[in-house]
Amino acid sequence: MSHRPARSRGFTLLEVLVALAIFAIVAAVVLTAAGRSVSNAGRLEALTLAGWIADNRLTELQLQQPAPSVGREDTRLEFAGRQWQTLSEVVTSGTPGLLRIRVWVAAVEQRRGVGAGSIEERAVTSLTGFVGVDP
Repeated sequence: MSHRPARSRGFTLLEVLVALAIFAIVAAVVLTAAGRSVSNAGRLEALTLAGWIADNRLTELQLQQPAPSVGREDTRLEFAGRQWQTLSEVVTSGTPGLLRIRVWVAAVEQRRGVGAGSIEERAVTSLTGFVGVDP
């Protein structure tokens, strides 16, 4: 009976390096996907909040007595712990007795302040509605 020396069975250095490379690629893909998910959640939250603000402002203008006058109004407010800027524009619609109202909503950027770019360019959302007035 001859006994062969028992060879220890383990991973070679090449196998370990290949496994580490595969793990690194998978980890990078998972981290990228998680980062996108967090970023998308933040954008969706801002879009939802801005939509509520725009809807509230449009409703205020539609219910205002007397009806709003033609022109633009810039306002700032705090909503959900954030600073927001709104721009409301009231114009004639071309139909007698009907005004068109457009509201833009943008987050106030603390670094650059309110005046950095027009609100129409920075707006997270905008909303258009109409209000009837006596001709």
